Parts: sequence; structure tokens; C-alpha cells
Amino acid sequence: MRVLPSRFCSRLGLAILALSLASVCHRAALADTTSLHSLAIEPPSIQLTDPSDRQQVAVTARFDDGSVRDVTTEATFSVEGPAVAHVTPSGLVTPASSTADGPTRLVARLGDSYAEADITVAPSDAPRPISYRQDVAAVLSKAGCNMGACHGNLNGKGGFKLTLRGDDPGQDLLTITRGVFARRIDTTAPESSLILLKALGRLPHEGGRRFGPDDIEAHILRSWIAGGARDDLGAVPEVTSLSIFPADRINAAPALTQQVIVTATFTDGSTRDVTRLAAFDVDDPTAVAVSPSGLVRRSGSGESVVSARFLGKHAVSRLAFLPDRASFVWDGPAPKTPFDEAVFAKLEALTIHPSPPAPDHVFLRRAYLDTIGVLPTPDEARAFLDSDDPDKRARLVDSLLDRPEFADFWALKWADLLRNEEKTMGPKGVWAFQRWLRDQIAADVPLTDFAEALLTASGSSWGNPPASYYRTNRDPETCAESFGQIFLGVRLQCARCHNHPFDTWTQDEYYGLAAAFANIERKEVNNSRRDRLNSHEINGDVLIHLKGSPRMTHPVSRARVDPQAPGGILLEFDDNDARAALADWLTQHDEQFARNMANRVWFHLFGRGVVDPVDDFRSSNPPSNPALLDALTDAFIAGGYRVKPLIRQVMTSAVYGLDSTPRPTNVDDEANFARARIKLLPAEVLLDAIASALDRPSDLDGVPPGTRAVMLAGANTGPEFLDAFGKPDRLLTCECERSEETTLSQAFQLINGSSVRAILEDPDNRLGQLLDSHLSDEAILDELYLASLCRFPAPEERKGALDYVSSAENRRRAWEDLAWALVNSKEFLLRR
Repeated sequence: MRVLPSRFCSRLGLAILALSLASVCHRAALADTTSLHSLAIEPPSIQLTDPSDRQQVAVTARFDDGSVRDVTTEATFSVEGPAVAHVTPSGLVTPASSTADGPTRLVARLGDSYAEADITVAPSDAPRPISYRQDVAAVLSKAGCNMGACHGNLNGKGGFKLTLRGDDPGQDLLTITRGVFARRIDTTAPESSLILLKALGRLPHEGGRRFGPDDIEAHILRSWIAGGARDDLGAVPEVTSLSIFPADRINAAPALTQQVIVTATFTDGSTRDVTRLAAFDVDDPTAVAVSPSGLVRRSGSGESVVSARFLGKHAVSRLAFLPDRASFVWDGPAPKTPFDEAVFAKLEALTIHPSPPAPDHVFLRRAYLDTIGVLPTPDEARAFLDSDDPDKRARLVDSLLDRPEFADFWALKWADLLRNEEKTMGPKGVWAFQRWLRDQIAADVPLTDFAEALLTASGSSWGNPPASYYRTNRDPETCAESFGQIFLGVRLQCARCHNHPFDTWTQDEYYGLAAAFANIERKEVNNSRRDRLNSHEINGDVLIHLKGSPRMTHPVSRARVDPQAPGGILLEFDDNDARAALADWLTQHDEQFARNMANRVWFHLFGRGVVDPVDDFRSSNPPSNPALLDALTDAFIAGGYRVKPLIRQVMTSAVYGLDSTPRPTNVDDEANFARARIKLLPAEVLLDAIASALDRPSDLDGVPPGTRAVMLAGANTGPEFLDAFGKPDRLLTCECERSEETTLSQAFQLINGSSVRAILEDPDNRLGQLLDSHLSDEAILDELYLASLCRFPAPEERKGALDYVSSAENRRRAWEDLAWALVNSKEFLLRR
């Protein structure tokens, strides 16, 4: 086995260089405009009602072949009435003067084509003053002043502390204008204000120069300070929503830029272009950058997610920049399911070919490992390979879903997520909970009932195992975070201390959810700790019960918080038990539960979620294929929220059956499921696979003979082999805790580890059985290959192996060498 070293070399410098070159040279990459069909300006109508109004426009070219791309940086702009409005070369439209009034037109030209947009300038009687709540607060976020690495840090920077990402504008105003040590303004001499001098780079500033003296940020701060640095809370409308254009765009080659436009809608119904005041985040800063004016530049073809933030609201733009594949012709397989239709439609739009269907032996091995976590026997493999039934793959999936090993394997996945480990569960508790998990999966209980059983459980954790959920989640905050991460696929941890910086969750919502668990009490029974200093160790039973009313004290406002479902929905409940109402909201009134569970199933079968990471649903981490996630969710709901019907539909899809061998167009694709993902087998599955290939059970202490590694309860059971290959400690409610990394200790385990040696050298293993059967060497070789790789050896493999055996002095040792080579091969160690 080859051990791959970690790569520490950063490509950030190369990426910045590439982006710079693209900025200089993008005009030289103009497409042939002879195939240009039309131009369009967004927005098609522009309303300017205040001298300070600004409107960024974007120009889109549509070509004869139906493709589109952004040409804002290539178009030239003019205004028919220059006395009414002005336009910059980048497409920013502003009133010509404070007294300008009337209609006019904006014209954008590209070659011989042009597009027009109506402009209406109708200034109000009283110009809008600079607003602290609308303008200044936005500038502090845009300039990065309130980021966690700057003054939004818990302790601030340089004696100046702002709330993280502007969570509390009122507190920030007091700090800026009244802080004893942090006051940063001078209303009598605005130009001398520290908040300006440092941001302009005129005084030493660890954050460097944030904007120039002629930029709008400087104008806003200067004007606000000169006007008295007043608060206008209640005097100006608040933001209700944020939108971004384009929300979704596939740009044809050679485009590597896209102008985005961010529009805010306010409580009075008005809208305003806030592109210049919005803060932008990108999914991959090494490949894409956004200018202050909202121009997205990418260093090469690919997909990017751009998130815009403005005064606590978020909007996301999904952008794709296609490579130049003029000769691309779609040749994918015919779709069998709605999942195929969604995946193949996006691949075709991105000019990516899917890999061909996987050969039978690859599909056979993949299906067994993904579904039940074991390898087929040589007889099972031979029967499948020899069959000419056109529906044999679907029949195989049906048979695997009915096998008892399915429940063992999928219970292991839930045991990881629900943290079934010995320290908090105790030796008896882990087995009780594991058996309950397995029984639920074997019965294919709807996951709505499964979740409700966990959330509402009370009593003895031994007598009622789902109550063990509250052994690992021992306080209201942990309960709330686990609820979000497990059942909704969202990470709420940030909202414990402040509003979530990348999502809509607020600190108030966090503690409203935590309040639903605030009256849960735990009584330990017969707890004899081996480590008396470890208060978290629980070896005995635990009784879960309720005491008092479920309410919490908000750590900031000190107000009493009533139980709420996410989104601030007050829960109605009886008998002081808010958990049943929360479970009802989760399973009956919110589709996110279904979206999350469907995404997790897809993740376990493909190695990557449609939303990835699977427990990080948020506006700034959208699904890679929204239509696919919708199709999965619909199928999951239609199947009664049960896992098996969804797994069957996914595994019989064309996309699941694709090969892992890349094609030239999909070699760099990781997010669109153009080919099967190659991944290391999970620790327990790998040990069981070695045992299966050699027909000799692993040596597992404290369990009945024949127990497979996937059946073990707890995190601290099993040999050292399992730890080396990434068996998690189950200390985190996260799929990420199970490691797929390649390490040196894994190589040592495979080369000379005690677990592998015991299986390999046992005289009664498969090798011993085959040698005692007096089969020919060719037949023995076939059995070994079928048992380990689910295929017959290739001619060159057959010749090499037989030559090695025939020339060896010790025949048994030679066959051990060949078996060892097989279980150390990449084809064996990897799921492909």
C-alpha cells in the first residue's frame, strides 16, 4: 500500500497571480460577436429617487446556440440624456446632479449589438441623510472592521471592540461615539476622526488601508460624523430581505467574470441597490475574488458560490464558468430515475461527460459494501457475474436490503452520529442502545418515528434505550446543538455566543430552542466510576425525567426564554414537556428534516452529500444540485420517511452505477457526481473484508465468536487496527469524526499488524481449506480473486501468480504471500 504524504504547499500565491492576469487580459478574450443573438441589461428599468442613489447594472449576452455569458466588462455604456444621469465605464448609474430630474435611457453596446434600459430620475423634496443604521453599519461590515479577526474579536483590537459582524449596532454606536478608551470620532473635525484616518491608511493600522478617500465608504463616514454621528433607530425602515442577480448562472466560454447586483428590500416596501455596501464571501478564495463593486473574477473554469451580506441578511449566487468545449456532445446513459434526470441535466449544462457504467464486478462489490458492509462470497460473486438477467442489478439491491447485515451496518452509522460511546453510556448502556438502533433499522421504522422516539424518551436508559440520547446530550445547549446537527443538518454552535455569521440563526433562536430541553433532569443509578475525577464517566443506569417548566435565561438580555422551534416559533405543550411539540414540528411541519435525511442517505452511498458537509445546511453553502436534492426529498417523503425505499431507488439509478474511471471532461469534477467517488473502506468494514476474503473471523475480545467488527457497540472496543483506520471516538455529533485519511500506522497494520497476521496465518482459513480440497492452482487463484476483488484474475495476473506459486519451496507460504498482496492492493482497500 502506498502511503501518500500530506501536502502543505499553498496555491494562494499562484491563484492571486492568475486572478491578476485575468483582470488585465479579460478584454483580449472577447468572444466572436458574429453569433451574438441579443443583449440584455439588468435591471431593465432604473429608478433614482435621491441624489445618493446608485444603480449597478449587468449586461448579459445571449448567443445563437442558446448559451449566455456576462459581458459587463466588455460592453460600453452611454446615457442619452447626460444632464439627467451619468454612467461609469463599469456600468454604475447615478443622478447627474442633486437637481437632475426626468427620464432618459441607458445604452449598452457590444460590437454591432446594443441594449437599452429606461432611467427615471425623480429626486424627493428632502434628500435622504446618511443613516447610521442603513449606511454606517453596512460600511463597518463591508470594510471588515467587525470581523472576528479584527475589532469583532472577543477582546477587540487596539482597545477598540465592535460586536461580531455588527450583531448589535446600538452597542457599536455607543463604543464609537461614547467609549472612554474606544471613541473613534471627532464631530468638530470629521477628517481627524480615528475611524477615518486608520481606515484610509493615514495612521498605522494593523488592518491596513480599507478604502480610499474618494470611495463611498469614506464619504458615508465623513458625512455621518459631520452630521453629528446620530443614531436613527426607528426613523429609517429596516431590511426585510436581500436578493442577488444572478441567483444562478452558467457562463459560456471564455467568460471568467460576472457582475452581480445586490438589492435590499425594506419594511416600507422600497428597494435599493446596495451592491457597493454589501460584504461578499466566496467558497474558494484561491480561485475566485469579488471586487468592492461586485465584479466576480475567477482564475479558470469551474463553479463558485458567492454570498452577499447586508445588515444581517444574506443572498447567494451560484456561478459556473464553462471551459471551451465547442465540440462537446452529450453521450450519457439514459436516465432511470428523477435523480438521473437532475444529475445528467446539470452535467450536460456544464459540458461534463459522465463516466461509463461500472462493470459488473465493480458494481457487485460496491453494492455489497455500501449496503451491508461485507463482501460477497465467491459463490455469490460467481452467480452474479455469470447471470445474463438484464435486471440482475436491481434484484441484487433488493436482496441486499433484506439481509440482516443491512441493519448491523446502518446501525453503525447512527451509533457514530448519536455518540454511542462507553464513557457516557457505560458498558451495558452501549450494547442496549446499539441493539435498539439495529432493531429500528431492521424494521425500517420511518425516521420521523425514530426521531420522535429519541427526542421524547424518558425513564431508564437501560429499559428504554432511546433515553440514552440524553446521556450524551447533558445540558440544554448541547441538546439544541445536537438537535440542529442531527435532525436538521445545521450547525448552531456559533449562535450560542452571537448571531450566526453565515446563516439566519440568531442567538435568541438558539436559546429558544435550548429552552425546550431546559427541564430535563438525569438521575444516576449505581454509578461506580473507575476515574473518580471524571464527572462525565457514567457506568450505571441513568433515569431521564422532567422537573419544572422548560424555560431558560438568555445570557445577554437576562430575559426568561420560552421554548421555541427554529425560526422563533413558540411551542404549545402540556405537562411541562416541550419535547413532544418540538418533535411534532420537526417531523410534521418542517421539510428540512426530510431534506437532511435524504441528503445523508445520498452521502453514505456516494461519499459526498448534495449539501456538503452534510450537517452544514446554510444559505452560503447551497446544494450543488438543487433539483437533485428536491428529487431525493420527494422520494424520501413518498416512501413514508423510510430509508430502504430511498436506498433502493438511489442504488438502481444510472448515476449510482457509473464507473469511477474519469473521463477528460470530468477528471476535475468533485461535486456533480459525474463518476463514482473512490474512498477508503471504513475501519470496521475493512477488517471484516479481510476476514471475509480469507474466511476467518477477526479476533475481537469480549464478544461471541463470529461477531463482525461492524456489530461492535461503543467506540473503545475492537483491536488497534480499527483506531488506525479511523474508527471515531464518538465525541462529536459529526460525520467528519470518522477519518478517511491515509496514515503510516495503517501501512504498518497491513504489512505486519497482529489482526491481519492472525487471519492470514490461521491454518484453517480459506487458504487452508482450498489447499486441503486438492483443487488446482488455477481454481484456488480464482477463489481468492472472487473472495477479495469479486472478479477473476486478468491473464497477466494469472500468469504471474501461478509462476510464483509453482517456483516456491513452501506452497502454503506462497499462497499467503499472494493473499497478502491482494488485501494490500488498492482495489481491495478502496471502494470504487
